[in-house]
Amino acid sequence: MSSTSGDADDLDPETEAAVRQAVREELRGAVRALSQIGGGLLFGFLVLPALAGVLLVLNVPITVVFLLWVGALLGLGAYAWKLPPFR
Repeated sequence: MSSTSGDADDLDPETEAAVRQAVREELRGAVRALSQIGGGLLFGFLVLPALAGVLLVLNVPITVVFLLWVGALLGLGAYAWKLPPFR
């Protein structure tokens, strides 16, 4: 359906612009939320294991690496909890 048929003719240009702006902001918010979630997943799946591997190669005790790993995951979860999709 085109926007020029039916009831769409009843909207004045200011209202139509406001609706378009609101829809655009909602889409930007969704894209931002997905990119933040994707970044967190990449961090959790790529960066944390690499850092743990480097620490293990440097002969850091495994309990320390485990505690740092758990702390990083808890920190990442706490940060993600404040993001728009979870608020």
